[in-house]
Amino acid sequence: MGLDRKRWMEASLMLAAVLIAVLGALVNVAAMAAPPPDAAPASDGATAIDPQQLRALQRAQQSVVGVQAMAVDDASSAATLGRVRAGSGVVIGDDGLVLTIGYLILEADQVQLVLPDERLVPARVVAYDVATGFGLLQALAPLKLSPVPLGSAGALKVEEPLMMASGPSGLKADGGAAVGLAQLVSRRAFAGYWEYLIDGALFTAPARTDHSGAGLFNSSGELVGIGSLVVAQAAGDEAPAMPGNMFVPIDLLPPILPELRRAGMSAASKRAWLG
Repeated sequence: MGLDRKRWMEASLMLAAVLIAVLGALVNVAAMAAPPPDAAPASDGATAIDPQQLRALQRAQQSVVGVQAMAVDDASSAATLGRVRAGSGVVIGDDGLVLTIGYLILEADQVQLVLPDERLVPARVVAYDVATGFGLLQALAPLKLSPVPLGSAGALKVEEPLMMASGPSGLKADGGAAVGLAQLVSRRAFAGYWEYLIDGALFTAPARTDHSGAGLFNSSGELVGIGSLVVAQAAGDEAPAMPGNMFVPIDLLPPILPELRRAGMSAASKRAWLG
C-alpha cells in the first residue's frame, strides 16, 4: 500500500499543532485545569486551531491513566507476561470504569491506577474478554477524571492522523504519560497464534513501545481503539515492512459492555480450548 506522505503531512498539520498545544497545557496539573486559550496560534499556511477541538483532545489525553498489575504467585501467564505488568487504560465511565487491554490484568490479584497527578488508586478487575482482548477495571476510589466519549473505528480513513496517548507508570523512572501522532495505515482482520481473531483491527505507524492499553483518539477526541501489540507489518503482508501497532477497535465494546459488567466476559469468550 503506497502512502501519500505529502497528503499525510498536510492532513496532520493542524492536529500536530493541537497536540503541541496540548503538551504545553499538560506541563503541570494547574495547566491541565486551566481553561484553554480562545485559539492557538497557527503556523504560516496552517488553519487556526478550533478551541473546541483543543478542549476535546485535552479531555481525551487527561482520561488516560496508568495501570499497574501484579499477577498471582502461580499465574500460568507469568512465563510470557511476567508477574509485574505496566500499561495504560482509558476512563470510559462516570463511575470510574476503565478500559484497558486484557493481558495486563490476566490472573492479576492486585491492580492500581496511576493518575495524571501521580495519585495511586486501587482498582478491581471487572472483566477480561478473550474474544476481543478488552479488559475492564473499576476504580475503588473517586478518580475525579471525566470519561472520554466513544467514537467509531469504522468511520476512520486510511492515512488519517490520530492521537495516541499512554498513561503514567510508577514502575519506571521515565514512566510519565506520553502523547503523540499516529497514522492509520491499514484496517484488516488480525489472527493471533493464541487462537485470537478480530475483524477490522486498526494498524498504525510509527511503532510505539508504550502501546499496552494506550488510547487511540480521532481528531474530535473520541476513543477509537485500545493498544494491543507491536507488529512488523502494519501496512499488510503485501506491503513493504512497516513497524507499527495494532489497536482493538472500540466498535467491539458497546454491544458487549453490559455483559462484561455482569458476567466478566462475553458469550463469544465461552468456548472450548485445546492445548
